[in-house]
Parts: sequence; structure tokens; C-alpha cells
Amino acid sequence: MDRLKALLHRFWPTGSLFLFGFFLILYAAMGILYFQQNSKQDELQERISGISIVIDKPLPSAEKLQAEYDAVNQALIPLAAEEVLDIIVKLAEESGIDVDPDVGEFTIPPLNPAQHKKVGEGAYHVLTISNIRAQGDYDNVMALVTKLDSKEILKTMVLTDARISQFEFAGTTEEETRQEEFYTIFLAVQDLMADNDLSEIPYPMDFIGGSATHQMGDDPDTRDKIEGFPDITSTIDQKGYTGEESPRNGYVLFEHDKIDTDTDNFNRVSYLDEDELETEYYYTCEADGTIRQFDGPDVTTATEYPISEREARRRELYLVSQAVVKMMEDNNEMKVIPSPLNFISGVATNFMGDNPNTKIAKEGFPDIITTTEEKGYTGNRFPRNGYVLYDHDKTVSTNTTEFETISYFPYLSTEYYYTCEREGTVRQFDGPDVLNATEYLNVDTVATLTVEIYTTPQESE
Repeated sequence: MDRLKALLHRFWPTGSLFLFGFFLILYAAMGILYFQQNSKQDELQERISGISIVIDKPLPSAEKLQAEYDAVNQALIPLAAEEVLDIIVKLAEESGIDVDPDVGEFTIPPLNPAQHKKVGEGAYHVLTISNIRAQGDYDNVMALVTKLDSKEILKTMVLTDARISQFEFAGTTEEETRQEEFYTIFLAVQDLMADNDLSEIPYPMDFIGGSATHQMGDDPDTRDKIEGFPDITSTIDQKGYTGEESPRNGYVLFEHDKIDTDTDNFNRVSYLDEDELETEYYYTCEADGTIRQFDGPDVTTATEYPISEREARRRELYLVSQAVVKMMEDNNEMKVIPSPLNFISGVATNFMGDNPNTKIAKEGFPDIITTTEEKGYTGNRFPRNGYVLYDHDKTVSTNTTEFETISYFPYLSTEYYYTCEREGTVRQFDGPDVLNATEYLNVDTVATLTVEIYTTPQESE
């Protein structure tokens, strides 16, 4: 017994340390497991919460499920080719593409018969429409591409190919001819009104009258009929003639009998060239000199030009550009415009002259800064500053104490906005802030597209 006690006494310190170390290691291990379980418990709780959201979410009603099922089946019902074409044309029109066949900016080739195609376990009819061609502004063309790809209208239509290209568009020869002739007639009407001191044309051949003409003066080959444009009604008495001869009635652009200031005499003048008695297109004219252009004499059935938004935009750019050229030529053949509203200024305008409704700010295009003194005026009156296209106060070169008000452009304001460089180059935008506005560069975007429309075969098939 003493020996056992002696052994215990001898080994007790070492054994105590061993036992303490063992329990310490065991406690640490249990602590690690405890903390790991906390994180796993949190993760498990998150999963339970997520599942609860799904479980708690109400199931769709039978009616909704049925409606979705019916919609899918409805989309798969075969459509007639004409219905499909109508849908695509409507999408193009909504995107801003001109779908008029005469314009030629949107075409769909003849359709081929639908083909059988197996997809997974299902069999379908697939109508493939290739080489759909859409031409126009980039935003409009891309809007069409997006619509065709969105399945908004036809859920079973798939856009399978889209090739996009761009090219510079200068307009057709026919379109250029229309633009040139329109501007020629406009200038001639302006000259007629200025030369005869008319603020308004007394009896114009206006739109409301229902008839347009392409006879700018009296045709000698039709003696039983009096022709002319814009006014063949005003009598010589109304024109102020007091002489003994027989001048012709009216205010016309070709071989017009203009009453002299002494009213006893008249002179025969033309505001058009000799070969312009008859124009290619037909015209009406309002009392203020506004003209409209048609392809025939009956304005209720004739096509009025321009025939599309894009042609209208190009025509406006052409008219503004030509008006700047005419203004520079008419004002001592200027080589440069002194203070133009140019691109670097950061601002474009759609006012071609001073707007009487905004008396605080002066407006006009292309130059509202050049003073009357810089324009060479030496009189005592108050002509307006600048070189503008509408109601421009031009210093008379033969007598700098006088000025005359003339217009080189038909309207006070334009739909689009413009800048002009010193040498007369005009740029066109869709807004006044040139840094953020879209500039129209006569660059067209063309998309060549292919779509497939999936439908279920007929039961008989």
C-alpha cells in the first residue's frame, strides 16, 4: 500500500497535466464544431426563408394558366400570307419607315410556301421571309429591327438574320428636278410680288380652289382659254392701268403685263426663262405667295410633293441651301458671310428671319450680327441687321441710302434646325443644341432582314 501511494505521489503531477491537456483539446474541438454549426444554421435558415417565399406565393389561377395556354395556341394558328405581310408593313410604318411602294424604301420579296420543320418533339410549319429591305434614317431602321425581334405582335416570329449597311444618299434625279423647279417657281413669285409692289396676290390660284396649273403664262396655242400663274383674274383696272391700250389681265410669271408707275403705259416682263411657259409639275399659290406642288391639276386626287417625311426633310435642306446661295449672290456676290451662325457656335436655329412674336431676342439665319453700317447702308431709316433668308433688309447697291425687304426662303420658320459656315455650307439637325442633336448627313441605313414565322400544321396534314 505504501508503495502504491509512493507511485501515485510520484506520477500525479505528470498525470494531472496530461489529463488537463486532453480535456482542453476536447473542449477546443467542441467549440470549433459549435461555431461551425452556427454558420450552417444561419445558411439553413436563409434557405428555409427562401423556400417559404416560394411556398407562400399564390399559385396562378386556373383561368390565368388557361389564358396563357390559349395565347400560345393562338400564336401557333396558321396565318394567311397577306396577314403576315400586313403585320410586317404595319411594324415598319410604326418605326418611321416610308412604306409607300412608289418611294421604294421598303420592299418584301414574293413569299415562298411554308416548309415543315421538326423542333424537339413538335412539328411546325415555318414561313420564311427573306430579304426584307428597309431603308431610312438609322433610328427608324433599328426601331424596325427591334420590333421584329421583340415578338410583341407575333410571338412565334423569329428574326434569324439582320444585315445593316449605310451609304450616302443624294436623292433621285426626279426628286432633284422637283426641288429645283419648286424653288424656281417660288423665287419667280417673290420677284413678281416685289416688282409689282404686292403685299398679297389679289386673286391667286389657291389650294381651296381645287385646281393647280402648270401654265405660268398665257399659252398662245390655246386662244380660247386664258392661262397663267398665280393670278389670271385681276383686271387691268384693278392693276391700276389708265392708258388706251389693252394689256393682259392678271399677275403671271411668264410674259406679264406690268403697269408702269405713270399708269398710262405697261411693259411685258417675264420672271421665268423663255422655255418655262409650261412646268413639269402643277402648282397652287396662296395670297401670301406660298406655293404647293402636285403631279396633276386636280388637287383632290393629285399627289402633293414631297411624298414622304424624308423627302420633305431633304427638300427643306435643299431650299435653305439654295436660299443661302441666292442671298449671297444677291448681296454684292458675297464670297463669305461675315458673322454666320456656324457649327462651332454650338447652336442651330429654325428661324430664317426675325420672329415678330419674340421681341426680346433677334432671330434669323444665317447672320443676325452684321450691322446695317457694315452692310453699307448710309440712310436715315432703320433697316434690320444681318443677312437673313426671310424678310431680309437689303441695301440697294445703286443707292445706299435706300433698302428693300426681300425673302430668299418661302417661310419664316423651318421644321429642322440649321447652321451655316462662312462660305455658305449649310448643316441640318433635329434640334437647336448641335452637340446633342442628330445631324442629318444624307446617309441612309439599309437593313436586309430574314424572319421565320412558326405555326402548327393543319390537322388534315
